[in-house]
Amino acid sequence: MIMQVLFVGACGKPAQPEDKPGGGGLVNPLHPGEEATLTVATCNVLKPKGRRAEMSMDELAVRKALANSIIATKADIIGFNELDETLISGGRYSILALCASIKDFKWKLEWPNDVHEGNTPVSYSYANGFAYNSAKLALEESGYVWLSKEEEKWYNKSSSAYLNAGSPERTCLWARFTYLDTGKEFWLFVTHLPTDSQGGSYNMARVVNSFAAYKAGDAPSIITGDMNSAPGSATYRALINYWKDGNADAGWGTLSGSSTKYYYTVDVFSEGRTDRRIDHIMTRGCTASDYQRIIVTYNVDGVAWCPSDHLPVKATVTIQ
Repeated sequence: MIMQVLFVGACGKPAQPEDKPGGGGLVNPLHPGEEATLTVATCNVLKPKGRRAEMSMDELAVRKALANSIIATKADIIGFNELDETLISGGRYSILALCASIKDFKWKLEWPNDVHEGNTPVSYSYANGFAYNSAKLALEESGYVWLSKEEEKWYNKSSSAYLNAGSPERTCLWARFTYLDTGKEFWLFVTHLPTDSQGGSYNMARVVNSFAAYKAGDAPSIITGDMNSAPGSATYRALINYWKDGNADAGWGTLSGSSTKYYYTVDVFSEGRTDRRIDHIMTRGCTASDYQRIIVTYNVDGVAWCPSDHLPVKATVTIQ
């Protein structure tokens, strides 16, 4: 397996077709025409700040439930949002340590996206990341860019992000993979868009679309993330101008949404709350189906609590 980290330059518009990397997917001659099937998940990992005592990350039960919810996805690829230093490798509650039982997983969680004028990353607040099954997939290259809040541009310099990407700054991760059994190539994108009150989500959705077109060309592509955008919103509509939502008709929420309290019981969100469905898995040039929420709880005084204000969501993605 070849692993390489590549940081791309900024670009303000999609490249011309001859400049686009990627293609329709490579096929191993030993398995001509064989489909590649992946389990893909997305999970916003809420930071512990401001939570009630029974929801504190200091409580072992909360950390175990968070880990078990990630493990229960049984994902070949999982995109993460809202990471911070307490959850990345070497942090106090390292996801790697929490999920050590997941065999063959490799993690890419090191990218910051909270910057300041000194052109220096200051924290991993709102950072994105991903993990993948290295027995099934080869990571060929990966990197990230910051998204512009007001223009259809992206940046690879934190100084540009500080000036143009809003606060907190938002990024889009990208990665090119090969499915080992078939040799099929595909791209993964992971992002976390702003809320309406933070502003810029509609334009950033357009930037994500343009960036994905620039990087992946016509190759099969998957995007995961907390889009802070429910079906029917302007940002969601912008995304599906480029991506396909295989869960578009679902009448359930994902137990996701902002709150100043940051704690939730299973019963807080009702089945029909589609406005809570802001964590998405979308595709282009491949097909997603069989969407499921992953519900793992822990009990405090007889009450079932969820370890985050987001439930992981998983889907089956088929690459022809």
